[in-house]
Amino acid sequence: MKNKVVGENTLTSFAEHLKNAGYDVYTLNRNINLKNIVSDEYKAIVVSGLDVLSEREAGFNNPPVPIIEAKGLTPQEVQDLIENKLEKIK
Repeated sequence: MKNKVVGENTLTSFAEHLKNAGYDVYTLNRNINLKNIVSDEYKAIVVSGLDVLSEREAGFNNPPVPIIEAKGLTPQEVQDLIENKLEKIK
């Protein structure tokens, strides 16, 4: 079973990299569908910067998965962060 991640729609190079690494990547259109992520089905959410998250849409338990800020990171570094978080969960 592939790991699922959510990526902001502007991060196409990150999405392509993660797809090539075997992840199922779903699109986040800014924070419009952030409130719909209510399970731990996804392993991480990748955003360009934490400023895309509205305080109204993101709370302590919603979404219930790690949020990774891609600003200043390479696609490989983001993948490494996701995999490090997955290792800690196991």
